[in-house]
Amino acid sequence: MLNKKLYTLMLCFMLCLGIAAMASAAPGGQYAEPSVISVSGQGKVVTSPDVVDIRIGIETTARDAKAAQMENGNKMSSVLAAIKELGVKESDIKTAFFDLTPIYNYPEGKPAEMVGCTATNYIAVRVDEVVKAGNVIEAALNNGANRIDSLSFDVKEPESLRRAALKDAVRDARNKADILAGALGVRITGIKLVTENVGSVTSRDNTRLGKNAMDMVAISAMVAPLEAGTIDVSATVHVDYIVE
Repeated sequence: MLNKKLYTLMLCFMLCLGIAAMASAAPGGQYAEPSVISVSGQGKVVTSPDVVDIRIGIETTARDAKAAQMENGNKMSSVLAAIKELGVKESDIKTAFFDLTPIYNYPEGKPAEMVGCTATNYIAVRVDEVVKAGNVIEAALNNGANRIDSLSFDVKEPESLRRAALKDAVRDARNKADILAGALGVRITGIKLVTENVGSVTSRDNTRLGKNAMDMVAISAMVAPLEAGTIDVSATVHVDYIVE
């Protein structure tokens, strides 16, 4: 008998819960969405670069591919030795591009004949001190390089800049929300939603240099000193603040 009463009480309790749930789902008892203030915040960090990426190339032409490649390899060995003497680490040097292009002569009425071959070899070099970049370029040119394709300034720890920009963006968003809340006579009680977008690390002075041997005088004149400019990182956040 006791078990039957207990079962009846439990059944009534569950039925009451079901009715309450149905009531909350009904229009009259529907959960009200909180009022929100939606704002966007921007953050930006500007700093000086601490590394330089340089593309250094050598182009050689000879009567055949073997000779062109051998001459190119000898010059590249001299370039590598020279820049390593300046403190550039092996791990900061990598081959960026290599190409062998045959040169043809097209005599009238006769089949084309190969009269030579051009070997082109580029290395990408990361210099971990901006002040050394000019010396590295000069050493490369003095030891056989005849192509300086480009140089760009960067930072060793970009993630710390992204975090700093993001924090600035969050502070900016909160300041805007506080102003709006004060003007509207409401109080911020929480956060409903946050989305973020962090931009890439951007150098204000990525320089593309001359591509051929005729530009070497101009390049030599500009390599020292190099103006590094600044590095910018921006971030944006969108925040929905709950107010009452």
